Amino acid sequence: MTKKEKLQIEVEVPAKQVHVEHVTCPNGHSLCDPTTLIHGFPSIKVKVKYRDQEGFLFLDPLYGSHDNIEQDIEIPQNAVVEFFCPECGVSLKSEEDTCQLCSSPLFLFHLPRGGIIEGCMKKGCLYHKMKIVDAEQQVARLFENDTLESYL
Repeated sequence: MTKKEKLQIEVEVPAKQVHVEHVTCPNGHSLCDPTTLIHGFPSIKVKVKYRDQEGFLFLDPLYGSHDNIEQDIEIPQNAVVEFFCPECGVSLKSEEDTCQLCSSPLFLFHLPRGGIIEGCMKKGCLYHKMKIVDAEQQVARLFENDTLESYL
């Protein structure tokens, strides 16, 4: 199935109700940092670069909340930064997509079972999306257990 043939289903979730707790880089290293809490939960730690500066950014683990913490770096509003895994240094930039609001690069975090979180790397742009279940896997599960007619 090509990208254009896929059906996109949007699910609305109240902001700050989903807690992200198992996020990794493409190499499988955990990005969760239990030593830096935001809203009482381990933050999502990334190495960040802006021009000639490097530091760390601790991202809010509540999906839809943006109470992030900058460490050893000051990122100006509207600056586009780069994200890297703090353990192995791999880039966390999405190679396939750009922001639908401002066309800046997106970061890509991996979730269990093939899910992903993408978000804009421009400070101040709040675009992000979460894909929890791969649609093709979900359709396969649907037909393993039930028939389509039972849902119609």
